[in-house]
Amino acid sequence: MAEHARRSTDQLENRLEFETLIAEMSSRFINLPSAEVDAEIELALRRVCELLDIDLAVLWQWSTTDADLITPTHVHYAWEGPRPSEPMRQAMYPWSRREMLAGRMIVVPSLETLPEEAAVDRETCRLFGIKAVLCIPLAVGGKPSVGALGFNCLRSEHDWPAALVKRLQFVGQIFTNALSRKRHEIALRESEERLSLAADAAGVGLWTLDYESRTFWATEKARAIFGYSLGEIITMESFEALVHPEDVELVRSAIERSVGERVPIDVEYRIVPPDGTVRWMASRGTPQFKASGELDRVMGVSIDITERRRAEEAFRVTEARMAAAAELAGLAFYEVNFGEGVVYNDDRFREICGFPSKQEQGLEALQFWMEHLHPDDRQQVLDLRAQLHAGIVDPLIIEYRYLHPIDGEKWIHHIGRVLERDASGKLLVSFGVLRDITESKRSEEALRELSRHLIGAHEEERALLARELHDDVTQRLAVLAIEVGRAELAAAQEPLAEAMRSVREGLVRLSEDVHTLAYQLHPSVLEELGLGEALRTECERLGRRSGLALAVELDPVPSVVAKDAVFCLFRVAQEALNNAIRHSEALSATVTVRQFDGGLLLSVRDDGIGFDPAAEGRRKSLGLASMRERVKLVNGTLDIESAPGRGAAIIAWVPANGGSQ
Repeated sequence: MAEHARRSTDQLENRLEFETLIAEMSSRFINLPSAEVDAEIELALRRVCELLDIDLAVLWQWSTTDADLITPTHVHYAWEGPRPSEPMRQAMYPWSRREMLAGRMIVVPSLETLPEEAAVDRETCRLFGIKAVLCIPLAVGGKPSVGALGFNCLRSEHDWPAALVKRLQFVGQIFTNALSRKRHEIALRESEERLSLAADAAGVGLWTLDYESRTFWATEKARAIFGYSLGEIITMESFEALVHPEDVELVRSAIERSVGERVPIDVEYRIVPPDGTVRWMASRGTPQFKASGELDRVMGVSIDITERRRAEEAFRVTEARMAAAAELAGLAFYEVNFGEGVVYNDDRFREICGFPSKQEQGLEALQFWMEHLHPDDRQQVLDLRAQLHAGIVDPLIIEYRYLHPIDGEKWIHHIGRVLERDASGKLLVSFGVLRDITESKRSEEALRELSRHLIGAHEEERALLARELHDDVTQRLAVLAIEVGRAELAAAQEPLAEAMRSVREGLVRLSEDVHTLAYQLHPSVLEELGLGEALRTECERLGRRSGLALAVELDPVPSVVAKDAVFCLFRVAQEALNNAIRHSEALSATVTVRQFDGGLLLSVRDDGIGFDPAAEGRRKSLGLASMRERVKLVNGTLDIESAPGRGAAIIAWVPANGGSQ
């Protein structure tokens, strides 16, 4: 009896010590720097093996270049001897590999318990002197994509109680989360470095304003643009001291408007560096808010536009002097007299169009211009010109690409008007002005690309925050729940036990809420299963939460759809559904995705109270502005159909290639 009691006491002490070890590991791995992850895993393996009297523990990771290989990356061996260091191939453990890839654990108290189809695996174990095995697949998001955690007994066979297996699974998940977080941190650092290099190459400075501390983080390029040294701390006060006194209120108002109305910052202003020269800056930023709705930070870019502003000022002076002739002459002037069969044009027209100076006969200049229209734009330009001749439009206003015989592709802004018709309405004389807008188009494309990068960085930030919530905060809540559960079991009085039970259940609910918030920030199902399943999952989640009856009608999504297009449609649908839930008083809504015109057409319709899309308040809506910005960046279109009392429909179309050429 005494011996049995002693054994029971020892088992209880070992169990408590093991539970304490797991709690310590959970706390230790939360927010652990990525550089310390590997050493901490090795230490944890040693402590687990010593406590449970296990001879060998190995953390295997799948090769990223050869799906047939699994490599030992972290090992603890109970005594001195050869340590597993070489990758293992499928031929050595075919049955085990299938089980692990299927997400099933391998629990082998004795080699004799292995099934017949595991004959090769049994011989491999005997080759390495293994008598008992516990192998736990390491999964991220339910997919066994990391590797496996193996515990091996070499001296004797070993039972693996279900309770122990479950706790060791938890240990494996702790390791998996740490390794996954390490990979994501490395990938994020590389992404940030690439973005910084791209921004530096474009002459753009990146910065982040921490709203609580009122201090800036800035890249080296941003510091150089504003004249700050590398080690200098940039505060809001020091930044405002650099801004031209006449523009300080302009900058403050832009920030206050962005925070108050939750719209991007877009402001141009002057600064006065220590050398006294006045320079113009253009800054654009996006506010980031906490879950509580409070402003967290503003992320943005700045570029020196001094030369552009000087050019604009010079142009304005010239434009003011020539105000009377600006509309008629502009930069390049032409006149076509169809009655006489001749074309008159100025030197600037010849320069923009590359028209040979000696080619002056008849309508040859007009024919030359039509022949050099870009093939992709020619029909649109000629159709609009035909409408001008027919009297359907006047004036003709269009931007198009033109193939200059020497300079290559150009962008031209073209205004054409009718000067004279005959009695039957036939066009006799037309005139127009042309302007070369190639550089401004390139600048627009550069700003567009920067906006795309900002949204991409925003999504990465949301994904990182979601992972932090899922991997760190939920881990902490789990530890607290375990500790409260212990206190509940140890409570001597029922009221105290009931209180502990209530706290534990509250922690569980809080953990579920955090998990839901992480999903809202970055739904992993979108990347893993695609747009269709992501929309179904989002509609099911919102339907349960709000009581809104949601229907989903989906065409098969093409196998090749750009990531930008998928994220754009998902965010538009998400924002539209949230607006319907918050504002429309709708009872039902329908989400539809169809293949249309080389892209995807999304519609979100509700039967709510509707609104007037032209109303001033609605035009300032952050949600609608965000939708328009996202759709614009992928060369898509967004339409809003609504009227008071008639429900609302958000209709978005995006090209399948995400706007890339």
